[in-house]
Amino acid sequence: MTPRDQKLALLLIGIMALTVGLLGGYFLVFDPIVKNRAAETELQGEIADLEDKVKQQEARLKLLKIQQAQSLPVDQTVAKQEYFVALESLVDQAIHAAEAAGVAKGEIKATVKEKTDNTVRGIPEFSKGKPMYTKLAYTVVIKKADMWVVRDVLKAYYDLDLLHQITHFSLKKEDENTKGAVKRNDLTLEFTSEAIILEGATNGPQYRRTLIAVSNAFGAAGGGTLMQTLESSSKLGRGASARPSQPVLATKPRDYSLIVLKDPFNGPLPPPPPFSLEPVKDVTIKQNDTRAATVKLAAKGEGAAGATYRMIVSNVSGQPLPEGEIKGRGPTFELPKTSAGEGTAKVEVIAKSAEGKEARATFRVKVDPEEVEETKTVIKEDVSHAIILTMLTIRHEDGTASAAIRDGANRQRYEIEIEGKKVTVSKFYYIKDKKKEDEVDKSGVLLISDDSSGTKRTFKVVGVDGEGLILEDLKPNGDAPKAEAPRPRGPGGPRGGPAPKQGPANPVAAMGGNMASGAGIVASAPKLYRWTVGQSLYTMTKEGPLSERDAQKVLKQAADSGPMLEIAANR
Repeated sequence: MTPRDQKLALLLIGIMALTVGLLGGYFLVFDPIVKNRAAETELQGEIADLEDKVKQQEARLKLLKIQQAQSLPVDQTVAKQEYFVALESLVDQAIHAAEAAGVAKGEIKATVKEKTDNTVRGIPEFSKGKPMYTKLAYTVVIKKADMWVVRDVLKAYYDLDLLHQITHFSLKKEDENTKGAVKRNDLTLEFTSEAIILEGATNGPQYRRTLIAVSNAFGAAGGGTLMQTLESSSKLGRGASARPSQPVLATKPRDYSLIVLKDPFNGPLPPPPPFSLEPVKDVTIKQNDTRAATVKLAAKGEGAAGATYRMIVSNVSGQPLPEGEIKGRGPTFELPKTSAGEGTAKVEVIAKSAEGKEARATFRVKVDPEEVEETKTVIKEDVSHAIILTMLTIRHEDGTASAAIRDGANRQRYEIEIEGKKVTVSKFYYIKDKKKEDEVDKSGVLLISDDSSGTKRTFKVVGVDGEGLILEDLKPNGDAPKAEAPRPRGPGGPRGGPAPKQGPANPVAAMGGNMASGAGIVASAPKLYRWTVGQSLYTMTKEGPLSERDAQKVLKQAADSGPMLEIAANR
């Protein structure tokens, strides 16, 4: 073999060895490494999927715990009772807010009724015949409502942290063809609410008897004993609810009063009047008067609800009051006592609204000497034109009635409630659109009077009939006459004459208003008036009293059956 052949042989052997080495490295080293890496990647993917499933299950478990807390109590008796109380409460709160704003008491009517619906169609099941939850349905109807009531009811409904929803909703205007001014409180709201009881919700030793789960904050504050006490008592637990854990309304701050401002039934609300102060009347005080004079301030318009007040004195003459600011926060201020014999002070009132707007007014304080030689008779204005019977409601189902009289000149209101033979007359006044009780008379006497006008009338509420409110004028000629001294009497009567005979019984005395039973006073026929809704006191008295025959008939009905004259007549 030649050297050339030897070299070629060696080259061929090297090439073959290299080829065998490469093939062996690929199949014995590289390929197993690639397969192991692919298997590792697959396993890591499976692990990630399992971790995602674990996270999803943990999130579902957390949501399930929230939903179990939002579920109604497992005991259906407790659930029905407490859910009914909750719906009734949120409706009552909206009605009370409307009455505080000036709506006549009893005008808004509301009912909450359970809706019988035992169907399980559409409810998912764990197994055949075992539904996942139980459904309770209630129907709420509110009549004579305005958009404020609708807004308050719906917001309070969605603030309840419960598994419930509205499945039927109806809002319609009743008096669409009514002529005259637009009525904003003629809406009828009707909706159906469905709430559910989850199967498997908390039971056993920690069995919940409250509608809404008690917040853990009570456990942190009072320990487990307080939590168990609240959860075991339906009434105690009603005030232990927290805000919704899953807000239903928009989470961003939003002003839902825009629903009212853009009323789709009656058009947008007119803009509120600008912030201003009610005029303040001048005050006259007596020298060395032991009683401190008070001044009531009232703001109106936008921002009046949270208004603050200041009063600053600047003397005009006589130095009756110390100059400077009078201490107090308002709206009622007590003027400083003075020993000055006379003088006049100027008082400036500065009111600031909740938005920072200011309104100013002034009045004067005059000091009169302690002894006044002459008193001048001041003829005060008659405001009987502004005193109107605005509402009269007769409830036949329970034999009760109510009436409301508004004094538009003095921001006063009289309310009459009749229950059986009991007549209660209440008098109210308003400060910053808030109603304050003034006087209550449980004997049925209606005293219409105020401090600023000359209108003063005294009536007794005889009763109500289908046409109006029946009143007896207790002082038709002013103050009642004084009783005369009895004449000398001998045995059997006045000297020289026979004993007086007993006359017919006076029906007025039977009503408790015997104005003619005093000694020496001759009984006169009572004057009865019928006051109809929408009629002013001036018009009622101008039209004159009922005829004597009608008056006697009314008094007999009242004496026999009480003030509900219409019911007495029907009987």
